[in-house]
Amino acid sequence: MSGKKERIVICCSDDKEIPEKVRDRVLVKLGHGLEGRENVVITRLNDDDLKKIDSLVEVEIFKSRSQAAAFFIKEGIQARKDLVEKVIPTVEKIRELRKQARESLGKVQEEDSETSTSEEV
Repeated sequence: MSGKKERIVICCSDDKEIPEKVRDRVLVKLGHGLEGRENVVITRLNDDDLKKIDSLVEVEIFKSRSQAAAFFIKEGIQARKDLVEKVIPTVEKIRELRKQARESLGKVQEEDSETSTSEEV
């Protein structure tokens, strides 16, 4: 979600369609940015959190537990964007060091196999 917040205000009205319109608008806002969810993540929740998610699904705020979990994960990542952005460069360095270590190990293993082959001859 973007940093822009939108407020929905309802005043007294005789229009019976307003609650439905508001619900639809809220659902669109909640579902925004949840498309393209091809990755599966299995997680465990405590009973209290699961009840809350199930309540939101029951009143059709979310279509499924999966959609609700995806929304709250996305919101959590956005809420701690500073932390995520801080750690990513370190993770990238770690990945590069692991790659270098594997490459070095591969060279050592190749040398060892060449040495053992020449000793057998």
